[in-house]
Amino acid sequence: MDGFVHFIQGFLDLGATVILPVAIFLLGLLFGQKPGKAFRSGLTIGIAFVGIFLVVDLLVNNLGPAAQGMVDRLGVELNVIDVGWPASSSIAWASIVAAFIIPLGLAVNVIMLMTKTTKTMNVDIWNFWHYTFTAAMVYVVTNNLVLSLLAAVIFQVICLKIADWTAPMVSEFYDLPGVSIATGSTISYAPGIFLVKGLQKIPGVKNWNADPETIEKRFGILGESMFIGLVLGATIGILAGYSVGDVIEIGIAMAAVMVLMPRMVKILMEGFYQYQSQLVSG
Repeated sequence: MDGFVHFIQGFLDLGATVILPVAIFLLGLLFGQKPGKAFRSGLTIGIAFVGIFLVVDLLVNNLGPAAQGMVDRLGVELNVIDVGWPASSSIAWASIVAAFIIPLGLAVNVIMLMTKTTKTMNVDIWNFWHYTFTAAMVYVVTNNLVLSLLAAVIFQVICLKIADWTAPMVSEFYDLPGVSIATGSTISYAPGIFLVKGLQKIPGVKNWNADPETIEKRFGILGESMFIGLVLGATIGILAGYSVGDVIEIGIAMAAVMVLMPRMVKILMEGFYQYQSQLVSG
């Protein structure tokens, strides 16, 4: 058992840029894809994650010090730190329950598919850390492995059912047939659907057209993401007391983040779409 745990932990330590491509490649082979196509899908996804992490590093390295400078300069005292998902995922995968989550999660997903209780196959193995985090918290409180794994399973089932429910909307909006969103962090948007449906019944409000294309068309460059990033970055730099040159630098860095991040995500979705379309055609 110790050897298995060490093997799983070593694999998890490789990070999303390795875990997801390997998982996609193996799942592709399992479902009958040709090795070349499965490898290409996995590699595309790995490349996308490398790009995403580079953009995140650009954001953290520029915005982090500026935000700290702003806090220090304004005399704001904060005693709670949002460590973000990179640290949270690392904490989750380092927990004692982590080694059980991937095989358990895959087994639960396959059973639900076989019993037709879900239509979603969650191939985003890296983001199983959401289930792991849930299990780890329960384990800390109860010191009971069975209860912690049961909590992870319940959370996974909820995620899969919400993914089934929202799949038509996600597929239509992103023009990605057969794609759903099943991760623990993204299903939190689902309650907002009821809010939107309520707003759509309010006279006047229901006729508002505030999609990005309309905003950009109405406000020109002022509505573009790169300009918004420039203003946000420069504002934080000014509040941090940066020099003119540093203010411009952080503004441009934020503008770059706003432009590059969607493009990296697009590459990621291309990889998943290749994988999904090959499974359907295969």
